[in-house]
Amino acid sequence: MANFVNQSGNTVTEGDLVAGNKTEHHYHTKPDTRLSRLFKRLESEFKDGIRSENVSDNLKRYSEPRDIIGLEQKLKDGNKEYLIDDASWLKQEYFKKLTKFQFFESAQEIHAILLGIVLERFRNIIYPQIREENCEDKVVQRAISEEIIQPILKVVQEEGCDDVMGLTSTDIEGMVYFLTGQCHIKWCKDDSLSPGV
Repeated sequence: MANFVNQSGNTVTEGDLVAGNKTEHHYHTKPDTRLSRLFKRLESEFKDGIRSENVSDNLKRYSEPRDIIGLEQKLKDGNKEYLIDDASWLKQEYFKKLTKFQFFESAQEIHAILLGIVLERFRNIIYPQIREENCEDKVVQRAISEEIIQPILKVVQEEGCDDVMGLTSTDIEGMVYFLTGQCHIKWCKDDSLSPGV
């Protein structure tokens, strides 16, 4: 037996007038961004074994050292000796991932984009905190997590990186120390101690 509903006289100013149940289907697609296109291209290049013999200038900008001081000395200059062991390991873990994918053109561009973001955020958010007179280490480390690692990881996961490279928070944190070792990032308050940056 059918149920009938009389809705004469009812008015709707917005939306639908429904008697009973209404089912809606919403389909969300990932935005088509430069990173998402690069990840798709990388998946194809990786699957088909399409490699490049050259390293892009964009990636060289970050992978070539600016001076010879290195990671350990940069951390010592910034009174962050306690970070040396972990930082060395994180840098090495990221470097392994970079090396594995460095001859895929799209991966080079992905790494260059992400390293650029890490560098910009460190210089403009983290380094000013380091230079503050009484800024505690835990504040700096939390800011690195909240302002660099977590936002970049979120973007990477949303853009589809899990499929091929599988970048993790370890890799993104490793980028900070990779850039430190290449003398793009410094940790000391005194500009005269450390020429990189």
